Amino acid sequence: MLNINKSSVFIIIFVLLLPLYGFSKSQEKRNVLYVSSFTYNNSWSINCKEAMMNKFKKEGYTIYLKEIYLDEKSNSEEKRIEIIKNYFSKNKEHIDVIIAFDYGATNLFLTYTDSIISKIPIVFVSELETERTIDFKNITGITSDYGIGRVYKNGLKIFPNTRKVYVWADKSPTGEFFMKQAKQTLCAYENEGIEIEYGVDAKNKEELLTKFRNVEPYSFILFSTWQVDDNGQLYISNDLYPEIIKSTKVPIFTVFDGFIGSGFIGGFVQVAKNNGEAAALKSVRIFNGEIPEKISIDNIPPVPLYDYAEIVARKGVFAALPENTVAKNIGKAFFNNHKILVTLVSAIIIFIISILILRYKNIILNKKIKFKEEHEKDLQLNIKLLSSGMPSVQILSWDYNERTNKYKIGGSLNNQEKGISQEVDPEFLLNNVIPEQREEAIEFFHSLLTAEDGSEYVKEYLRKFDEKENYSWWETRIFVELLEDKKGKYRKIRGINFNIDKHKNIEQKLNEALKKSIQSDILKSRFIANISHEIRTPLNAILGFTELVIDSEDREEQLEYRKIIRENNEKLLNLVEDIIELSEIESGFIEFKRIKFDLKQFFEEFEGLFKYKIKNGVDLIVDSPHKSCIVFMDKQKLTQILKEIVENSIKFTNSGHIKFGYEIIGKDKIKFYIEDTGIGVKEKNISRVFDRFEKLDSFEHGPGLGLAIIKALLDNLGAKYSLESKEGVGTKFWAILSSELILVDDNNIKETNVEIDNYISKIQ
Repeated sequence: MLNINKSSVFIIIFVLLLPLYGFSKSQEKRNVLYVSSFTYNNSWSINCKEAMMNKFKKEGYTIYLKEIYLDEKSNSEEKRIEIIKNYFSKNKEHIDVIIAFDYGATNLFLTYTDSIISKIPIVFVSELETERTIDFKNITGITSDYGIGRVYKNGLKIFPNTRKVYVWADKSPTGEFFMKQAKQTLCAYENEGIEIEYGVDAKNKEELLTKFRNVEPYSFILFSTWQVDDNGQLYISNDLYPEIIKSTKVPIFTVFDGFIGSGFIGGFVQVAKNNGEAAALKSVRIFNGEIPEKISIDNIPPVPLYDYAEIVARKGVFAALPENTVAKNIGKAFFNNHKILVTLVSAIIIFIISILILRYKNIILNKKIKFKEEHEKDLQLNIKLLSSGMPSVQILSWDYNERTNKYKIGGSLNNQEKGISQEVDPEFLLNNVIPEQREEAIEFFHSLLTAEDGSEYVKEYLRKFDEKENYSWWETRIFVELLEDKKGKYRKIRGINFNIDKHKNIEQKLNEALKKSIQSDILKSRFIANISHEIRTPLNAILGFTELVIDSEDREEQLEYRKIIRENNEKLLNLVEDIIELSEIESGFIEFKRIKFDLKQFFEEFEGLFKYKIKNGVDLIVDSPHKSCIVFMDKQKLTQILKEIVENSIKFTNSGHIKFGYEIIGKDKIKFYIEDTGIGVKEKNISRVFDRFEKLDSFEHGPGLGLAIIKALLDNLGAKYSLESKEGVGTKFWAILSSELILVDDNNIKETNVEIDNYISKIQ
């Protein structure tokens, strides 16, 4: 036996783990409910959400995002409220903040609340009526302007010949709000000689496109959104808007940043990135403890965003654009505005580059000719040297002629020289490649037929050159030469095959050794991490309650603290003992002391050990089928194995029963089993039950090393064992152990203790 002083081990572990004692800063994690007015695949919804999540990440927060899409263009207000109610009735998780985007979602939370919503902080981002009041204390947010007046006035400056302006949107909540705002804003400009037409009625897409096609010349459209027709049919903007752009002959201004640069000319627009980031920053203030009603409601002004290329194409006035305009397609605009100049400069540049390329190619060609002459001399010498060495090693030289489509092979293979003039079909080499790599070999061969002159390649394959041989590893080194004759250019491919099977075997063994080494290092790191945690828990309790004992003057408190210190002391010592025992088992320093004993008496003692430990409502059942069954086994190890399993059953069984017993199998085998009606183990976790410090239930104390020791003992005893479990039904553990002696007596059971008799007989 390995002589280990347990106290010394405890001190060493304590010193090693003391630097690990401390606290780590918890990561900032929050649950956020994202409520969008539109659908999940709406581009505005997607862009706002992405900008918001990116900002949260930059601010150091991990966000668990829940999402609700109200689809305001299809659903009525009652339906949208029902969607919110259903979500909170089915989902009980804590929400740190609700973020509502756009008018439909914002209007819902400003008009509706309940006992759950009223307790959750709400941040909205939306355009809003100037006279709108907020009656709920849990709401703050950001308002955004459409910039309708600025888009209108700037549009007239860009296109000064405009006679009519169309203001169009659908009849969704967002569209109707836009139209209301437009009428209020543009009423001041109606007497300036420009006709303004509000609204567009369309029962379907074809009717809408017809109205876009029939707009009057010398006009422009101020467009908000159109994704639902008068019959309630919903359309996807990514599909419909390109058709609108294609059908319209006049400029289309907008108040959102979508499709600017793809047909919409631009305007003073709301930007999804700005809205998303503003919502995230507002939420962070709430995370930091600020009260929503104390946070002021900010405003995000629209951004001037214009497509320069579209303005050039429609002959607009650039000088009318604001100084802080964000430009799109500025390069394309410059090209469209200076086509002749750009074409001329491009032609000059191409001409100069062509001359330089021709000169460079001429220099390269001269170098290639010189290099080829020198290379041919070296190659002839190398061929002579290689030819003299081929018979003594496994080397196969070959060349392939694209013109004749034939291989010419020669060299040394298995110490048998092949004729240097032997010619074979190219399929010869490819058909001898292992089937799994044959397709790759054929593809590689075809790539050689398009390779440039002087190209070199190295490839490895499993192949054989005789049907009687086994596949072995070969390395192919290839050189491609481009030749020319009367029929034109063709390739000649030369190669040498080296047998590298020995090197591959060594490489495989090294990789396997490296893999085992890495796995061993991972297991060691995991064991150290787990044992650090298991030791730190009782150690912290001992240190903490020791200070409380010293500081406390109350006698009863001191006794309670001492009790806790004593319990954690025992846990720590038990853990150290488990570590030592597991170390002894895995090192081979373990003895099995077999004695004769009666399983009937053994299970009676075992029942007495646990009958007062089980929970109320749980029956303890002992299945001892024989009046007497004398066996020759290690009683101490058997007790240790069964005791650990039963204690785990007691821990996880709250009703039903716990049953343990045995049955004889054959002449020298006994099957011991323990079954319970506890919570069971998930199928995916069964293989992890016997791992060290594996914790399958985060609400229960970790199993430590107990089950790992049991596994090691069973393995050393040469036992067969298994754990069968079904979640919510129960668990059954069984182990089949050997016994050199099995004596069953169901009639004349002895009254004396077989262990005592056996001990006395040894003394006599």
